[in-house]
This record gives sequence, C-alpha cells and structure tokens, in this order.
Amino acid sequence: MKKIILCFDGTCCHPSDARQEREWFGLGDMEDSGITNVLKMHLLLGGGLDNDSTDPRQRSFYYSGVGTHGNACQRVFNMIFAPDNQDVAEILNLAGADLNRVFEPGDEIFLFGFSRGAALARRFAAIIPRYLPDGVDPTEIVRFMGVFDTVASIGVPNLSEQDRPVSDVLFENGTLSPHVFEALHLLALDECRLAFRPTLMNADPRVTEIWFPGGHSDVGGGFWNDGLSDVTLRFMLDEIVRREFGLAILDPIGVDYEHLVDKTEGYRIDPEDVFIDPKSHGKIHLQDRWGPIAEMTLGTREVRVATNDNFDDALLPMVHSTMWDRFAMVDDYRPRALKGVAHWLLDVDGDMERKNGLMDYIR
Repeated sequence: MKKIILCFDGTCCHPSDARQEREWFGLGDMEDSGITNVLKMHLLLGGGLDNDSTDPRQRSFYYSGVGTHGNACQRVFNMIFAPDNQDVAEILNLAGADLNRVFEPGDEIFLFGFSRGAALARRFAAIIPRYLPDGVDPTEIVRFMGVFDTVASIGVPNLSEQDRPVSDVLFENGTLSPHVFEALHLLALDECRLAFRPTLMNADPRVTEIWFPGGHSDVGGGFWNDGLSDVTLRFMLDEIVRREFGLAILDPIGVDYEHLVDKTEGYRIDPEDVFIDPKSHGKIHLQDRWGPIAEMTLGTREVRVATNDNFDDALLPMVHSTMWDRFAMVDDYRPRALKGVAHWLLDVDGDMERKNGLMDYIR
C-alpha cells in the first residue's frame, strides 16, 4: 500500500514564482513573489518539478494553476475566466491520468489545493471514480483533503456582496464528496476582493474549517514575505502528523534542491523558498483600490458556517488564535470581518473559547 498525493496550485501559480524579478519591466523594486504552500507541501512530501518521484511508498504529483498552461493569450484568458473546458479540464485530466497510472487497490489518496486549485481538488474528489480501476469502491477513498481558501469562480465573476458564489463553482454545491474521509479548509479572514469570496464547505462531521489572519495569499502562500502563510502551512503539516496518516514529511533542508532547477525558464527553488518561519505579525497583503472601484470590487468577508449552501447562524465559525496574537502585536490590525461576529477561538492546544466579536479582545 502506498500514499498518492495530488497537489493543485492556485491561479497563475507556478514553480517559476521562485524567480525574483523587478517590477515595472525591470526598473522597479523586487517583486514580493514566492511559491505557494501547495508547492511547498509537494516538495516536502517528496515531489519534484517533473513529478518523477520514485519512492514506491509515497508518490506526490503537482499541477500548476489555471492560467499557466498554453500560449500567452490562452494563459491570460484562463487566468481571468477559467472556462471549464480549457485549463480546468486539462488539469483534472492530467491528475486523473497520473492517478490511473499509479493507483493499486489499497492505496491511500491525499488531495491538496489553493484558491481555484482548492476548487479543483474538491471537484477531483467528486469525479474520482472515473479514474479508478473497475471494481474499486470509491467511498471515502480520499483519506484526507487539505485546502487553502477555496475560490471556485468560473467565468465572469459575480461581484455582488449579497450572493455567495454558488452558480459559478466547479462543483454542484459545497457538500463534501462522499469519496472523502475527512477534510481541512483554512480560510483568509481579511481578504476583501469580492471576486475572491470563498466557497465554504457545508457543515459536516468530516469537515474542519478554520479562519486565519491575512488575505487570500497570506493563507495559501505566493509571497516572498511569507510569515503569515507559513502559519497556515505549519498548521496543515502539524495536522497531517496529528491525524497519523503516516505521510513522510521532509525537513526543508532535506529537499533535493539540486533537481529543483529549470534552466529553460531560468529559475531554481532554493532552501530559502521552502523554509518555514511562521509569523502571526508578518506582512499582510491586501488590495487597496481607488474610491469608486473599491466600492464596486471590495467588501468584508462574511465569517460564517454553511449548511446546505446557506449561512447557518446556529453554528459558530472557528478562528485560529494567531488572529488574537496579531491583534495584540500589530497596532493597526482590527479584522473587520469579526465585528459583532460570535465565534470560537481555537488555541494551539486545540481548546476553544467562545468570543462574541472584537470587543471581547479589546476589553
């Protein structure tokens, strides 16, 4: 029996993000660009740039995000609209072919994803039977699915603050597929772009959803200044260990960096790109737009729990205690999404305390 790991990265996310370049056509400051948590996990789980892992006990496969496939025009089109019959289909089919090629009865499957890649992971779980050998029972065949801030919008994004992204998702609803045994969904508390509203998972004993401080990529990664996203990466890895899946996780210094070089595209991944240094007070990356544009495209996230694809006020959302750590350490950090919102505060020991909103932290 072996572990098969499939990692789906976010929109426009690619290993070449490790390449540091200057903004404004090489004339400006260095870009705050880095690899995502999904790619870091792939490497820490023994994967390589060519998906050529030869460990018979654990195989990890990585798929760069929507908007990184095809020619330049195709990439831009897919980045904006993510049509279901282009990059989306290609990525799902690539993953399905890899799974079909290496799967043997008794193997355990693990799925990870970020942003639209998280939506792809969730969609892949739903359609996984088509890639399995005949006679294999797909019920809960995915041992674990870990995703960062699912953004499932497809086509022209709906910018209404009143509507959750239901009609334009990669799957029929927010209910976890019966093919998944358990899932962990880590969400960005401070993301304000309406086009990046998260697609929650419906409440389910198999599902754990936790909100963390930061914007979309402060939870899923993708910046060089990655102290906040290292918080969620560390949490995801710790949960893998705590839940005793038996996955072999490398120390960052144990990754084979000699083979993480692409001379054709001119980039390499170094230890500094993978090293994990969680900082609840780390740099936060939020969008700041001009007046009327901000009114049209920005809004506060609703920190809620979903049941049957509707918000359920009888259930309280769970917020990680690094929010409180940041609140206490960063003078101007006041997460608007928690204003008047009752929630559970989850501490590092797994204990929870009810809070009734921001005032409980100010007093």
